[in-house]
Amino acid sequence: MELEWGLLLLCVVFSEVQSRPVDFVCSAEARSTLNIITELEKAMESCSSSDRLPLPIRLPIIRVHRATWDKTALQQKRASVCSSLRVLMLAISSAKSKSILDCQTSILQRLEHNVQNHLRIIKNLKIQGEAACEDDVRTGRPTDSLTQTLKLYGQLLRGPLELLLLEFSHTCPA
Repeated sequence: MELEWGLLLLCVVFSEVQSRPVDFVCSAEARSTLNIITELEKAMESCSSSDRLPLPIRLPIIRVHRATWDKTALQQKRASVCSSLRVLMLAISSAKSKSILDCQTSILQRLEHNVQNHLRIIKNLKIQGEAACEDDVRTGRPTDSLTQTLKLYGQLLRGPLELLLLEFSHTCPA
């Protein structure tokens, strides 16, 4: 029985590894599955004092001015989303390294891994005239709230990331 579960788990992991960025672009269900914010919020409920991070972190500013976004080159859009994800990942990583609560460390580790997955997908989108992640991402005031961090991550996924993926919708099979 254990062997069957092991094989099933291996198949699930293998199928995830074999996924292509276009699968993520074309499937709202895949994007929804990868969004674990609600799960992390529930995990926070059973972890007292998990909202207060061990140190203040600076989160990226992710406001999108739609008219400006529409005029921006695809390479720049991806670079902007990529950079915001990278800044967020580094902030989470620094908080995780200082966390003393095991349950908070676990939440931060899951969040960091999730941000890394989104970052890998965005970096692997095929774009002509590649642009690297920007280094000059604007950050807001420091926060020591995990709730605020999750809220911003959700805004990033629903805002700039979704807008970027719309640019690739023409690559989806009919």
